Amino acid sequence: MRTLLSVRDVAAYLAVSTKTIYALCAQGKLRHIRVLNAIRIAPSDVDAFVSTRRG
Repeated sequence: MRTLLSVRDVAAYLAVSTKTIYALCAQGKLRHIRVLNAIRIAPSDVDAFVSTRRG
């Protein structure tokens, strides 16, 4: 079973606010899944997001 991260976990890892993570999910820029009423993000999706943003 793979581990899924919470919005709070991802925000802390990327040093941004939870509001930013929610916005990225809503805009389709950060892949996520909904579990009941919570957003969860796979670590591989966080890595993919970061790698596409490198300059």
